Amino acid sequence: MGEMKATAIAHPNLALIKYWGKMDEVQLLPMNGSISVTLDSYFTKVTVEFSDAYDKDIATINGNEIPENTMTRLVKHLDRIRSLSGVKLKARGEAQINFPIGAGLASSSSGFAALTLAASTAAGMNLNKKELSILSRQGSGSSSRSVYGGFVEWLKGSSSEESYAAQIKDEKWWPELKDIAIVVSTSARKVDTRGGMKIAKDTSPYYSSWLENVSRDLESMRKAINDKNFTLLGKIAERNSLMMHGTAISSTPPLIYWVPETVLIMQDVLKMREDGIECYFTLDTGANIHILSMDRDVKRINERIEATGVAKSIGINGAGSGAEIIDKHLF
Repeated sequence: MGEMKATAIAHPNLALIKYWGKMDEVQLLPMNGSISVTLDSYFTKVTVEFSDAYDKDIATINGNEIPENTMTRLVKHLDRIRSLSGVKLKARGEAQINFPIGAGLASSSSGFAALTLAASTAAGMNLNKKELSILSRQGSGSSSRSVYGGFVEWLKGSSSEESYAAQIKDEKWWPELKDIAIVVSTSARKVDTRGGMKIAKDTSPYYSSWLENVSRDLESMRKAINDKNFTLLGKIAERNSLMMHGTAISSTPPLIYWVPETVLIMQDVLKMREDGIECYFTLDTGANIHILSMDRDVKRINERIEATGVAKSIGINGAGSGAEIIDKHLF
């Protein structure tokens, strides 16, 4: 049968229009469509090997043991791949991630995209991008978008076969657009994205308003990307992020993902706009914050953020490529 081993690399994506709430908790079908940009400087590499040498699935991330709840998700995903491929063997997996995990920087989007590609390839499957996106979605919703590079829309769909991501424009489309990712906290969140969106959907009085607005936001964001209209992209992304957090804050119990440093950066972005530096913020579920800007302003924005003294690290990203198989294994 030969070696059943493969390695893939994938990049996390930043949701410009957020995925927030599931229509189906088992299949991970979303309540709304979403749009993202894949980021180039952050990555996850995953090597997967199926072998009769293993009597159970084992995995590490950056050499460390994986928490039990994450391991359960990984095994469940490997089971999906085994069931589709007919492979019965247990697997060993190793992941290498070059950015903070579980801190609102979308580590599961690149993690599951890389895992799905590596494991399905090791199992002898030869999936196209659409099939990969559908399969990856079942492990982590947002990972359906990291299968592609550039600007990506995850179509809501009403069944598993209809809910997948598709590329709007590739990573070469808009090189001047930049994302400045500011880490103000490396602590893992008390409530993760999966738990947070369920609480917001079930308890926030603003959730129905979120759904009403998001279809308009999707249309505006598609237009902003196609027209390379930075002002429209920034305004819509910032407002969409605040609407999502509005549902989180108004949930029972309230989900406040921000820390004081988060708010300080938000206020600094508003001040920069007053000072003639066009930039916009967006946040996923976590304290860390992204600033969208054009290339020409990155240096000035960086200096302003560094001057606040609250950034533990700053990552500068352009649009990155989709998930792909690489030759160099991690073990």
